[in-house]
Amino acid sequence: MSQIAMREQRWSRLILLLVIFCIIPLFPGYSALGESETAPQAVTAPQEQKPLVVFYSRTGKTKIVANALAQHLSCDSKEIKSTEHRDGVLGAITCVLDQLLDRDDTHLPYNKDLSANNPVIIATPIWLGKLSSPIRTFIKQVGLKDKEVYLFLTFNGRLTEEKEKLLLEDLAAQGITPKSVYKIITKEKTEDDLVKELTRQLEENPVRTAISGAM
Repeated sequence: MSQIAMREQRWSRLILLLVIFCIIPLFPGYSALGESETAPQAVTAPQEQKPLVVFYSRTGKTKIVANALAQHLSCDSKEIKSTEHRDGVLGAITCVLDQLLDRDDTHLPYNKDLSANNPVIIATPIWLGKLSSPIRTFIKQVGLKDKEVYLFLTFNGRLTEEKEKLLLEDLAAQGITPKSVYKIITKEKTEDDLVKELTRQLEENPVRTAISGAM
């Protein structure tokens, strides 16, 4: 074979190889020069939403209700602690003035992230037909309009329908519509009495959670 023919043959082979390298990547499933295909992205599971009990208690009776509620739901609880003096007669006067003047409370910073909590269950005493000042301030500060909210109201006397309506209208103005409202009279009630009354109401109207559907 002449040298010219040999050179032509080498050029033909080179051109053929170039064509092959250009065509192969066009075929489906081709992975170029050992490169691995991109691994599928892992699907992140949605964050589990857990119920949380938030409460304020001046005399300790609402705390009894809140602790029993958290135990019943097998969830955490968070106490709002006011820095105002609210004990005794002078403390009661402070509470009354807060309600009459619609004053916000000053309490220890609320440092809990609520993003993983739903529903939020609020237990609070009622003062002059309104939510206690510490709880009203808590609601203003954290914002609960994207949460399911349950209200557990404790009081010595009675809560009129008109007062309850105004209370709910005030919450609605903040984008909160409670799923249920539970009312527990605490006057002359022992701890056992309060727990029994709470249990009775929960049996009639369970707090529904994302974990269990109903507790």
